[in-house]
Amino acid sequence: MTDSIFILSIPILFTAFTSWSFTYFLIKFLSKLGILDHPNERSNHKVPVPVGGGISIIFTFGFIMLTTYGLSGDHERLTLFPREQIAIFICALILAIVSFIDDVKSVSRILRLVLQSFAVGLCLFLIKTSNPEFLVFQGLLPDTIDTILTFLLWIWFINLFNFMDGIDGISGVQTISISAGIFLIIGIAPTLTSALGEVMFFNMILFASSLGFLLWNWQPARIFLGDVGSVPLGFILGWSLLKLAANGFWIPAIILPLYYLGDSTTTLIKRLSDGKKIWQAHSEHCYQLGVRSGMSHARVSSYILLTNMILIAMAVISTFQESVVANIIIILISFSIVAFLLIFFRGRNVN
Repeated sequence: MTDSIFILSIPILFTAFTSWSFTYFLIKFLSKLGILDHPNERSNHKVPVPVGGGISIIFTFGFIMLTTYGLSGDHERLTLFPREQIAIFICALILAIVSFIDDVKSVSRILRLVLQSFAVGLCLFLIKTSNPEFLVFQGLLPDTIDTILTFLLWIWFINLFNFMDGIDGISGVQTISISAGIFLIIGIAPTLTSALGEVMFFNMILFASSLGFLLWNWQPARIFLGDVGSVPLGFILGWSLLKLAANGFWIPAIILPLYYLGDSTTTLIKRLSDGKKIWQAHSEHCYQLGVRSGMSHARVSSYILLTNMILIAMAVISTFQESVVANIIIILISFSIVAFLLIFFRGRNVN
């Protein structure tokens, strides 16, 4: 067991160091080019900060994939990464490029949505081609309805992840939490290890790459993630969670991203009830209210990290439960923990 942990830690540390090192040079490069996020009325920072840190995560992700392929010795056939996984990375790369352009100069919402729809549609087509039994809702709905809702859920999660990136460290924390949870769950579930080995590998890279970046993004942030990071991260994590759900592990698929789901959904409902335009940019998420109440970015992100650690534990426990009652209790505990944190953030703002 100790030997396995040691062997596993080597590629993780190497990947994290690669991401950390690249981010260091990226900060200097973006600063020199003047690609900065300047404070405005919605900002939670006071000085210009380089934006585009997601480049280091995507670069590291691709570098580790190519390195692994090169070391595998399988150079004639892409058996290590089936076409679904290759398509996931290529689509994530395309989304990253367009999102970086949007970080530098605005790209129309329609064009971004079209490209996201193309990426999701293409990858869903490849998934369904290789596995016609891929059903996120486990046969509870007709296949066509299941596919349509899966498409919409994936698009929604991409944009949800993007919108929630608003303070130092938060999306890095969320990425390492979700990817670590997915990695653990696939690793301990024998049926998943064989079926979702590539998803497990992708999330190991994602965890380590995001960890290296997070060291520079922690308060006071030396660099921001940008849409170039949040959009492809939402795309890859959304794919991973949907794969979990389609393989029967829908409870972990809901629990792992529950903080982002809870904060975004409750904020959306509140804005609707207040008669506000839900598509407009704002700074009314619970974590943003926590910062405005006087808490530091680091403190808010730390509370979210602690909550996520509990959610990971709940998700892992759920994989061993066959009792419906036990799973309902796990879900209620998870929702209660997230609800408590959301109320805490909003309550402090009111006070």
